[in-house]
Amino acid sequence: MSVHTRAPGRILAIATVVGTVATLGYMYVAGVQTKKEEGPASVYNQSKGLNSATNDTRMSSADVRQTVQGDKKP
Repeated sequence: MSVHTRAPGRILAIATVVGTVATLGYMYVAGVQTKKEEGPASVYNQSKGLNSATNDTRMSSADVRQTVQGDKKP
């Protein structure tokens, strides 16, 4: 009888591990797809193709808002 009382805990532990692995796998695939679509651009490093005038880290909040809303090209 003591073996059966531990079964729900074991099932919950297995479900937790499976859920964690599935979530990490999805996050990895999403990261790879994003890098493929967006390229190697990073908010922390200046891209090679951008100069200081067009780098988004140098944009003001108004410039960012206009760019996001589609009113202005970067």
